Amino acid sequence: MSRDTLLPMSEATAAVDRINRRAMQGSVSEYDAIVGEGLNSQERAALELVREDVAGGRILDLGVGAGRTVAPLLAVSEQYVGVDYMPEMVEHCRKQFRGVRFERMDARVLDAFPAESFDLVFFSCNGICMVDHAGRLAILSEVQRVLAPGGAFIFSTCNRNSSQYEAVFRFPTFAATRNPLKWVPRAARFLRQTLVRARNRLRLRAHEIRTPEYAMLNDVCHHYSTMLYFIDLQSQLKQLERAGLAHGVFVFDLAGRPTDGACRDGTLTFVTRKPAAPR
Repeated sequence: MSRDTLLPMSEATAAVDRINRRAMQGSVSEYDAIVGEGLNSQERAALELVREDVAGGRILDLGVGAGRTVAPLLAVSEQYVGVDYMPEMVEHCRKQFRGVRFERMDARVLDAFPAESFDLVFFSCNGICMVDHAGRLAILSEVQRVLAPGGAFIFSTCNRNSSQYEAVFRFPTFAATRNPLKWVPRAARFLRQTLVRARNRLRLRAHEIRTPEYAMLNDVCHHYSTMLYFIDLQSQLKQLERAGLAHGVFVFDLAGRPTDGACRDGTLTFVTRKPAAPR
């Protein structure tokens, strides 16, 4: 029995998991296509901030997907473990990165790792937003447990203070052309994707939740086939503080610049630490 099947789930949690896992099952090739891009501007800025402290240390890469973050993190340290809750992603990474350790594991239950096992935990691509509120708090608790004192946590999250949060429906991109031979298939693809988005939006909108602290929305990601967690910067800081992970926090915008709660970018990347052990 896989570890993630042991999670106690409410009806709402089970619904979010079912929706998002279904979307991820068919996404290996999509994620594999961007592996060569490496880290984005936010992630590079965040990693540079802690690189000197974690170089040669123990790294846990949560939600590794098809492996976009593997090579950049291995360049920091060979003491690397990548995990994902989707077996398809884990098997893909094992084939692509021979000799590197990958495990099928849920970020909400990391009990295969003892306390204080890692010097850096890295959770990219808004992966922490793929679970509901209870799951998010469980992830923060587990990250705090497995981090060594003074260890760093880098993660990205959907920004509630963004146009992405406010959008009701977004049409797919249509690349205009005067060539009729190209226009017809492009128009057909645009129509097909629009219908898929509309169907998913109508089907999943009922699962949306909005509270003062956070929102769980049917987001445009994967043509509206996912439920994502949105939170603003100040509320995220409060969550980190309650989890014991609010030491030395830095926040970066999409361009990799330090930012604050006024940022309107769809994604924010946080760098925070577990407090060092008292001397």
